[in-house]
Amino acid sequence: MSESKEDKIEPIDSKYDEDPLPPPEEGDGEEPEPSADNGKDLSGLVPKDEVAWDEPPSFNKDPQDIEQSQSDGPPDAPDPGSASDLKIDLASVRTTEESMLTEARTAVAAYEELRSKVLSQQDTVFGQGATVKDLVYDGPNPGKIVETPHPFATSGEKFADEMNPAMERALLQVGSALEKLGEYIALINHSGQVYAHTDRESRFPDPPAAG
Repeated sequence: MSESKEDKIEPIDSKYDEDPLPPPEEGDGEEPEPSADNGKDLSGLVPKDEVAWDEPPSFNKDPQDIEQSQSDGPPDAPDPGSASDLKIDLASVRTTEESMLTEARTAVAAYEELRSKVLSQQDTVFGQGATVKDLVYDGPNPGKIVETPHPFATSGEKFADEMNPAMERALLQVGSALEKLGEYIALINHSGQVYAHTDRESRFPDPPAAG
């Protein structure tokens, strides 16, 4: 007869264990619920990142319009009463931009190395599809090598159903964060171009013709 959940086994105190572990709390030992991503293939969502700029575009180029996402909504109208002198150190902006590009290249290279390794080995790394080769010593084909599934192959497949989506989800988060970093660097460059364009256009008009 199987034991019901109400029938609990009392722990046995051992004279050899001077520091026993505390008894498990309620719920310990039960099978965890599978995650929502269990068995899903999220590899198609994992982005392949790269740093597009070897050198950032010059601030002397006219700025291009930046598309806003629908969630951002229309830009707020400027307050005409809050205008003041514009002050900016474009050399400092350029230094910051180039420093962030250097950091981005390092981060993207590390991410791409990890992404390639995970996606190329995730189908076998946990023992999925593992086999055992045995040499047959008797029977009709002595000396033949027989390949059979490894006893841990099934457990590896179940574990991979949980771990592969989790790893792909982590790659998706890291890759998306790097993409946001690239967008931020592009905004820095755009800001420099806007200020430089404003400076070029901030001039007195030509004087009127004589007479």
